[in-house]
Amino acid sequence: MTGCCGDTSCGIGRCFSHFSRRYVRRYERHGLEATQKQLVAGLLAAGFDGRTLLEVGCGVGYLHQYLLLRGAATAVGVDLSETMLSEARGLAERQGLAGRTRYVEGDFRLMASELEAADITVLDKVVCCYPDAAGLLAATIGHTKESCALTLPRRHVVNRVASRLGASLLRIVGSAYRPYIHDPVLIDQWMREAGFERIVENHTLFWLTRVYRRVAAS
Repeated sequence: MTGCCGDTSCGIGRCFSHFSRRYVRRYERHGLEATQKQLVAGLLAAGFDGRTLLEVGCGVGYLHQYLLLRGAATAVGVDLSETMLSEARGLAERQGLAGRTRYVEGDFRLMASELEAADITVLDKVVCCYPDAAGLLAATIGHTKESCALTLPRRHVVNRVASRLGASLLRIVGSAYRPYIHDPVLIDQWMREAGFERIVENHTLFWLTRVYRRVAAS
């Protein structure tokens, strides 16, 4: 499978690899984050029982594993960081999910043709890490049979300032990773043009959660 391609992708993988063990410990102590609970509620409304999952930017894997423990069938997790995926495999093993999960390292947009479509795709805080939102969403849409769940940063002044400050700090420390605040209105337009309807929208102070469903599958 394709590995880390390009300075940006490698920068993302290296940046988040440092936090992999911390993410697992936080989940084991505190469970899902508020935005992830919103995504799960939205997917419950869409229906995920018996469905196959594809999580892009899956990190240490606990979100799709949570869905597997509650009725989803199987899951494929894709991430740029092998360190993250190693933690995901270990967590799956401890929860008895090793036989229902598969993990692939690489840039999903570049390697999408090597992966099968799934009933449900999940991008939890992933679009904001990717410079080419249109390309990432196009690849995701092409691999979504029924529903797509997204978490995006809200496009307000606090997030914009934080994004600029974060980019400056990353530049200073020599990281190629940059955060992005893509336009949620434009993303909604892309999804609708591809034949999806938005069935759930929720938010926290900083994040916007959405679940889309293919109109033909309604």
